[in-house]
Amino acid sequence: MKQSKRIFSFLLCCVLIFSVSFPSFAKRNEEEEEDYSVSDVYFDISDTKVLVGWSDGESKTSYSVQLYKSPDFTAKNKIGGAATVPNGVELCDVTEKVLKKGSGTYYALVMTKKRPKGGEPGRAYGKTTISSEDLSDLKKNRPLNDAKKETSPFQGAKTGTNGGPGTSSLFSGQGTPHWVALNDGKWSYQKEDGSTAVGWYLVNGKWYFSGEDGVMLASSWIRSATEEKVWYYVGTDGAMLTNATTPDHYTVDAEGKYREP
Repeated sequence: MKQSKRIFSFLLCCVLIFSVSFPSFAKRNEEEEEDYSVSDVYFDISDTKVLVGWSDGESKTSYSVQLYKSPDFTAKNKIGGAATVPNGVELCDVTEKVLKKGSGTYYALVMTKKRPKGGEPGRAYGKTTISSEDLSDLKKNRPLNDAKKETSPFQGAKTGTNGGPGTSSLFSGQGTPHWVALNDGKWSYQKEDGSTAVGWYLVNGKWYFSGEDGVMLASSWIRSATEEKVWYYVGTDGAMLTNATTPDHYTVDAEGKYREP
């Protein structure tokens, strides 16, 4: 009888241990899977561009990349707006911001868009110094001409292929999108939700592009960040050219692409 009680007690103990430890193990395993981290932020400076790179964690998330002029990461020290980079890219082109700001010390703060349950977003930063010589090389070696804009093509718009124009309108739902005339003779485009369009957007079958300030670009080259040596051109009315020759005598194809030789 005593032996039977000992066996019963032992089995009951095993059941209790298993029932308590299993949820804890599952929880730990779940937390281990949520690796929204970022590390090893660096600057890659060449004669034609300035890139910010980093190493990502195991879990899928997009990233926010913001330049600062000091390690005091406050609004007053921001250089331009933050760029959003999709999962798996691990590179962000900041050439235009550097060209506008000039030589000096730059800090790049990279943060994950997602965070583990009950935790904070992953974040890390890198530092570099852009010399006047670096700046001179960037300006001298910019492809085609200094009027070109370098950014991710069709960012924020619906696309049919990665980095190329799509066939669907950017806008959905209720409201009336419309053009807005600015004081300096330039234009912006207001979306259905009342916000100003940024990046590529489709209007009446034509593609247009606005910079981070919401101003539509015209007579400008826009470089693809997803395809090497590929550029798009927007004409005097801001519409992307297709099957045409640009004013500086380059030919774009049916998709609006010019490919560097």
